[in-house]
Amino acid sequence: MTFISIEFLLFLAIIVFTYYLIPHRLRWILLLVASYVFYAILSIQFIPLLLASTAFTYFTGIMIEKQETKKQKKKVMLVGISVLLFFLGWFKYFNFVNDSLRAIAKYMDWNYTVPYQEIVLPLAISFYTFQAVSYLVDIYYGKQKAERHYGYFSIFFAFFPQLVAGPIERARKLLPQFKVEHSLNFENLNYGMKRIAWGFFKKTLIADRLAPIVSSVFDSPNPTGSQIVLATILFSIQLFADFSACSDIAIGCARMLGINLTENFKQPHFAVSISDFWSRWHITLSTWLRDYIFFPLCKGKKKRSEIYLAIVITFLVSGIWHGAGWNFVLWGLIHGFYRVFGDYTKHFRGKMASFIQLDRSPVLHKWVKITITFLLVCFSRVFFRSDSVTDAFENAQLFLTINSWRPSGIVEAFEIFSLLDLVIFVFFFIIVQLFQYIERKNGSTWKWLAQRSIFARFAFYIFIIVSVLIFGVSGKGFVYGGF
Repeated sequence: MTFISIEFLLFLAIIVFTYYLIPHRLRWILLLVASYVFYAILSIQFIPLLLASTAFTYFTGIMIEKQETKKQKKKVMLVGISVLLFFLGWFKYFNFVNDSLRAIAKYMDWNYTVPYQEIVLPLAISFYTFQAVSYLVDIYYGKQKAERHYGYFSIFFAFFPQLVAGPIERARKLLPQFKVEHSLNFENLNYGMKRIAWGFFKKTLIADRLAPIVSSVFDSPNPTGSQIVLATILFSIQLFADFSACSDIAIGCARMLGINLTENFKQPHFAVSISDFWSRWHITLSTWLRDYIFFPLCKGKKKRSEIYLAIVITFLVSGIWHGAGWNFVLWGLIHGFYRVFGDYTKHFRGKMASFIQLDRSPVLHKWVKITITFLLVCFSRVFFRSDSVTDAFENAQLFLTINSWRPSGIVEAFEIFSLLDLVIFVFFFIIVQLFQYIERKNGSTWKWLAQRSIFARFAFYIFIIVSVLIFGVSGKGFVYGGF
């Protein structure tokens, strides 16, 4: 039962109906049971790990709060974080480290006998571990009181709309919302259903239609340079449609229960710089890394070189979090380099824009920056999408080859589409762009639609539903569900 299924919609409908039918004092039980049932259906073998992690974090938070001195609090916090990261490291990174050590040992002609382990990555462990770490750190700094109600805390740890792929929420925002008595609100139900429908639209009509086409290039033994260029750009579109759709559905489900989750995307492919991109893409992860990695590393630091090192380390952590592979490490380092280079050359680039008089045309200047930023992000995603470091470097070389960007070659590369698939993709991609254009101009497309006639509104809603039912395809789940 994934988000993109009739079973999930029926499951959600039952939960929402029951939620408003029963007294407030019983709702936490319903949400907790629903969350565990949802997780068990997807990954029942890791329910014990989820339960153990929840209990450990709950009692560790209370222990931190009970310590009398800051030194004692810090010691308990560090032990708690270490245990949580140990479990994450064991399941997600053991074989990555083990294989790396084996490769080094082979190169150095050393004897290395630790065998490969058959380890299955627990669903959502990266997401709930980061939530747990932020909870413990916030208690240490006095930003969060340790939650005493075990039921409410367990919901925070396993809330089914955002458990699998975020948004990564802070306890101080999410926990109080579980305790408030939410009345049946038509606006919440209406908005929630629209966000879910829009998530289905992006997932089934953009992301899952592009996924096999992108794979056909990256899985090919001999792709052309133009195919790599086109497939990488399409992958960027696929990844955004896929992950933002997951966040749309999560936000919509929670809103139907009266709970507000954090917006995770703000049109990142219209960013004017790498810094701007990371303020728009996977916002809850970006702010988590800023608050719990970057800020602590920068504490007391004043030299620009020290700040730059903190930036690189932060993006390195981001790369490692995304996946257990050197291609993800390199992806993170590339973004760290982008961020440092962008800051270091900011004044020079401003002078260059003035010298060539580009800044005299603000609109053109903006679109030049958007285009450059998008292409830089696309290049980094060659490493994100490739299956190995060897493949990543080969694909990156093709991406950077000038000949790969020949218009005639790009046109030929579109042969990876069938004519029907291309027409369907282009049509629905234009719809998404129109939606985003209205959002940029008006702040919210949904509010803009609310001001239109009832006929126009319902025509659009029916168009979304009919398009999903007729042209939508379902893939193998969400890309970030694997992290």
